[in-house]
Amino acid sequence: MSDDTGIQKLNHRESTRVEDVDAHDPANQQPTGTGAAAGAGGQSGGLSERQAYAYNALDPTAMTSTKPWELEIRSKRLKVLAWVVVAVVMAVHIFMGAVVDIAYTGASITPIDKWAFVGVGIIISVLGYLAFTRPRVRANADGVEVRNIIGTRFYPWAVIYGLSFPQGSRMARLELPEFEYVPLWAVQAADGAGVVRAVADFRELEAKYMPQD
Repeated sequence: MSDDTGIQKLNHRESTRVEDVDAHDPANQQPTGTGAAAGAGGQSGGLSERQAYAYNALDPTAMTSTKPWELEIRSKRLKVLAWVVVAVVMAVHIFMGAVVDIAYTGASITPIDKWAFVGVGIIISVLGYLAFTRPRVRANADGVEVRNIIGTRFYPWAVIYGLSFPQGSRMARLELPEFEYVPLWAVQAADGAGVVRAVADFRELEAKYMPQD
């Protein structure tokens, strides 16, 4: 009986010693926190689709790419529209500055007041031009960067479901998970043959880099 008890105690001590060694062995320790997330990402080749989308949604500047861009799309029609806006705004403000003192209204109009109309027109024209020429779409092996009139976002290929151009729509859109999408102001239907080539070039990169699952 004492022999059995002694053997049990010996086995218990040996088991405890092995567990202590394993617990202190760095190779057997499991990463936690950020390290665990990084390890999981390394094993799977990157963040999961849901993780990447959630991460990018929380911080639009969190994701970007340092690789060379393989495709850049801008709208020629928007650039033409920008110049039209400049011409119309400047014409209106120059006309207002020229005729503001034709009829006496009781207020004293000075040359500074007349030139102020031109100055305001210049400011509005510059802002309008910058707004309409800002939209751009760039793509490379990492993902797609979308810059619209307001805001710039980068989307990795893991969260992209493709580029679509709904019938009757003025611009294309980038399809995302959960039935969401981002309008692509740089890809305008009004650009005609140019937008057809742009969509074809984008879909070549889409077929090359976008995950199939």
